[in-house]
Amino acid sequence: MPNFEQVFRKYHDSLFLYAHKFVADESVALDIVQDVFTLVWEKEKQQLGDEHLKAYLFSAVRNQSLNYLKHQKIVRKHQQHHQSLESEMEIRYYESGEKSLIQKENLDQIYEAVNSLSDINREIIELSRFEGLKNKEIADRLQLPVRTVETRIFRALNELRKKLSERVIRILLNIYQLGK
Repeated sequence: MPNFEQVFRKYHDSLFLYAHKFVADESVALDIVQDVFTLVWEKEKQQLGDEHLKAYLFSAVRNQSLNYLKHQKIVRKHQQHHQSLESEMEIRYYESGEKSLIQKENLDQIYEAVNSLSDINREIIELSRFEGLKNKEIADRLQLPVRTVETRIFRALNELRKKLSERVIRILLNIYQLGK
């Protein structure tokens, strides 16, 4: 019966080449062969007959190599999924940053234009668009008829249309819905 050192010297190089065919990475192939020899040592498999020992060693190297490849496939799949999520989050982040910058620029234009309105028209637009009050609520607060509030909103929006682009006007018209 051969001792462990004799088995190691006899099969190490051929097992390394065999593992290297599967994994194509020298350090991984060496690790696989080392793991197989560790199993041989722990389970005292060197006690097997020469033919059985050789079959055991090559089967163990093949199985360890295939397990390694399966594991690598799972790792790659996980990394791809993680990278995909990361890319998605990055796109959302930059998109939201870009949107918020555009919205801030638009809001700055809107506030500037609203501040240039007459006091009564500015107050009605602020109550309507920034506080989200309905025409009836504005009329009650300012003690005006609802029709007067509607007329002043109409006049204020016409004045703002002259000062702002159509896109910015649409933002103004929907501004309270954005804040909800």
